[in-house]
Amino acid sequence: MFLIDSVADMTGKRDRDSLEVTVASVLFELLGSRRLAFWRTLEQGGVRRLHLRAGLRTGQPVAVSAPEADFDDLPALDSRPEFRACFESGAPLRLSDGGNDMFCHVYPVSDDHEVIGLLEVGHDAYLNDEQERLVGGMLRIYRNYLAILDYGEHDELTGLLNRKTFESSFERMLSQDVLPDMPTLDIEWVGRRGTADPYAQHWIAVIDIDFFNRINDRFGHLYGDEVLLLLARLMRSTFRTSDKLFRFGGEEFVVLLGRMTPAAVSAVLERLRTSVEAFSFPQVGRVTISIGYACVPCGDMPTSAFDRADEALYFAKQNGRNRIQSYEILLARGAVKQKLDHSNDVELF
Repeated sequence: MFLIDSVADMTGKRDRDSLEVTVASVLFELLGSRRLAFWRTLEQGGVRRLHLRAGLRTGQPVAVSAPEADFDDLPALDSRPEFRACFESGAPLRLSDGGNDMFCHVYPVSDDHEVIGLLEVGHDAYLNDEQERLVGGMLRIYRNYLAILDYGEHDELTGLLNRKTFESSFERMLSQDVLPDMPTLDIEWVGRRGTADPYAQHWIAVIDIDFFNRINDRFGHLYGDEVLLLLARLMRSTFRTSDKLFRFGGEEFVVLLGRMTPAAVSAVLERLRTSVEAFSFPQVGRVTISIGYACVPCGDMPTSAFDRADEALYFAKQNGRNRIQSYEILLARGAVKQKLDHSNDVELF
């Protein structure tokens, strides 16, 4: 009965982070392990690192890598040869854990296409066949349910998050101390900075491809779709793995950026703009983008934040295109009027 309840609990999650914590917690309980860790692999600039999604030990809080943890501070996959061997082979490994009288298993965690993470299990003895089948079965349930979540949350063309996931992602960005589906869970955030930069804030950016309709009219929708796809790739290579990238439809994209200083967010958005401008798009050639962005204070509403960034985008497009504009800077200059909060009576979606 506990197993059935556990599967029901897993498939009741709508948040990916909560799902992975639940998978790890269920296996930790069912196996009676001394230690269990669920890792996701992240790649940036050709380097793969390990992001701890759930680390469990008896009587201790669940350890989770902090959302704002810097990519370079995460452990490298290459620093754990046994992890790298499991990741590259896609096959489970057994190994002893030195002199701690603990026996360890490492399992590949896959989605429908590739290995995306690793499950580390520390036990008093090697797992028996029945326990191994249990682990394999739970990871298959995870993979199948992840595919359902991915299908519902991602844009089919670009693979970025879709519009309907924006509000929940926005709320999660402002509530990083809890998991949405598990608000009472005792969590130890690994890599959390003790003192935050007082000038660092959350941000939202709205990105629009300049004269995109002309691209479709001149070259056809096939090449227009390729521009969208390649822009999404440039965005992935520009922003951090912790930033959330969305395609809102058509040629409009949105980015939610974790805590950054005003100078840093301006620099990264300018880097994206220049990267797009310098990129040679097949058949189409030169393409430019305009970007409007705004800071997101605590307690902000998704509709209000989007409207402010969209106002800055509109200014950018009305004043030459191929540029970035900050709502706060425009407001200070008197170039735009402060937007009233109509979040209670206007529905964005």
